[in-house]
Amino acid sequence: PDDGGGGASSSSSASSSRAKIYENVDAAIEARLDTARRMPGDQYLSAEAARDMVLRATVPATPTTDPSSSSPTDPSFDPSTPVAFRHDPRLQWPSLQYYTREQVESFYRQVAHPVCLLTAEDGWPVDARAEEAVREVLRPDCAERLKGSHHFHADPDTVGEVVERVRKFLGEWGL
Repeated sequence: PDDGGGGASSSSSASSSRAKIYENVDAAIEARLDTARRMPGDQYLSAEAARDMVLRATVPATPTTDPSSSSPTDPSFDPSTPVAFRHDPRLQWPSLQYYTREQVESFYRQVAHPVCLLTAEDGWPVDARAEEAVREVLRPDCAERLKGSHHFHADPDTVGEVVERVRKFLGEWGL
């Protein structure tokens, strides 16, 4: 099954037979929203954030003769044009290397810079034990749970608070 964002060719053309073709931009947006609804926990995605993601991640499904309308982000792009996601399908392949918890913790211990850990109330579900282990090993200088879901940094209702927290953190560290 398509996840609303995968399976398309990594090239700028979506002519790959593996790419799912969406009837138009709105259909691709609905697929992206549906993907968020099917994720574990209480995740959600605003229509505005989904639209921004889809416009950045899709290409016309059929070649166009007008180079100015070759991207859904162009104002002259016809939104009724069929589109496909241009994600590299290799991102869905199994990893060539998996790490043990000890290896991951070793990576975290090597972080030698200030760390700001912002999580969303309705973000990707992580069990309390795993979250506490990350905090103990990473030792973030700032750790806050904010309103929002997995894409709280992209949602118009929550992005302001995320930006404000990041700005505050960077200011405190003179960055």
